[in-house]
Amino acid sequence: MSAISKQVIEEFLAPILAAQIFLFVFIYFTLVKRRIASEYGLYACFLLSFILFLVTRPLQLWSMSMDSVNLVYIRMFMFFAVVLPSILLAVLSHSGIPKSRSLYFGSFVGGVTFAGVYMLLIAAGSRHFGMEPSVFGWLAPEGWDLTDLAHAAQITAAFVYLIIPCGLLLYRELNSEHRTSLLIFLVSALLFGCIMTIGTLFRQHGLYYAGSVVFAASWAWVVYKDINDLKGRVTLLNEELQYLVQSGPNSVVPEIEHLLADLEELSIGNMSVYKMRIRTILGMLTDVTIQAGGDSEQLAARNESLVSEIESLSDPDQMSQILRSEAVELSEMIAEIPDKRTNAIVVKAKRQIEANYTQDLSVDSIAEALNLSRAHFMREFKKGAGQTVNQFLTHFRIEQAKRMLAEKTVTETAFDVGFNDSNYFSTVFKKTTGVSPGEFQKSLETASSEDEPVSSR
Repeated sequence: MSAISKQVIEEFLAPILAAQIFLFVFIYFTLVKRRIASEYGLYACFLLSFILFLVTRPLQLWSMSMDSVNLVYIRMFMFFAVVLPSILLAVLSHSGIPKSRSLYFGSFVGGVTFAGVYMLLIAAGSRHFGMEPSVFGWLAPEGWDLTDLAHAAQITAAFVYLIIPCGLLLYRELNSEHRTSLLIFLVSALLFGCIMTIGTLFRQHGLYYAGSVVFAASWAWVVYKDINDLKGRVTLLNEELQYLVQSGPNSVVPEIEHLLADLEELSIGNMSVYKMRIRTILGMLTDVTIQAGGDSEQLAARNESLVSEIESLSDPDQMSQILRSEAVELSEMIAEIPDKRTNAIVVKAKRQIEANYTQDLSVDSIAEALNLSRAHFMREFKKGAGQTVNQFLTHFRIEQAKRMLAEKTVTETAFDVGFNDSNYFSTVFKKTTGVSPGEFQKSLETASSEDEPVSSR
């Protein structure tokens, strides 16, 4: 009973479950990645062929007719000739390996060759289609039969298409960019190749059907991560547009075109999504301009008018033109706002530092106290003060420390001016003044002793 249960799980439930997961991945690739992934065709080819390979396994298992035998050959031909070459070419393309006709031709011809060799050896070894073992018997080494030889060809294919290339690409990626999605694709393909080899070697064919569930789950995880990354890219795009607008019209014009192209890609051709993101960006740019000192009522009315115009449009190019023009105009408007706002930010920030330098201050906490974004605050402070926030904070703390060292120990001084580590304080002090805190104290004592006779007289 346990053997039957194991067989049902490995050769019926496992392939059906893996096929369902891969079908979900295929749907996602088709809806989301079709227009923006150059490897889409190869991944689609792999996913569809592998799904068919998996779902037909239960049919083969429970059918005892000649149709079952034919199904075995159809499935194995599809696996060798389509599944393996397409996944190999997809990961090569994803890894940045240049595409070439010879690479495509060689991969698929090699797959067809492996399929032909495997099918002929199995047919002769099993006496299918009237073939006799003697036809290819001379090929088998002593102690082997033709089925062993067919399995050897299957293991060789696993090494040629999965284990060796994915292992090399994985090593290459680990020593370069560390792209998470690609790493997962490579690891899962490599693992599947190893499971396939072990299952074939020990005649446990159900093992790599069970392994296909792990393979499918890895791809599903990549899809989940990719969905989250898309959200992150949209946020990053908004922030980049915001930064461009704040940087002035000269920065907006050359850069905004590729940002708008990214926006269209991220909207995946969905007009409602594209309109929604255009409206969001326009609102964000308007808000940025108001924060920079623009007239809030005038800008709010202007934004409302543009949003209404966008709602009436159906051409994405016209919407992009509205966003492009508005970004440039708002950027020019920000550039014309007097520098007094920047100066006011610097004054407030310095007061905040002078009042709280003894505490654990950070750029984020100061920006929050001023009700500004971190990026905007850092940029405005540097522009107005001529140095970064951290440079000013460090310099101010060291100046206060010089005064305190006349009466306190180095450790007391370090904590009193906001440092959590006296050793780090000493390092910063010496880097700033050229002498250590201890040496500075000695110089104060020397100066004091030299003044004493004068004072006594």
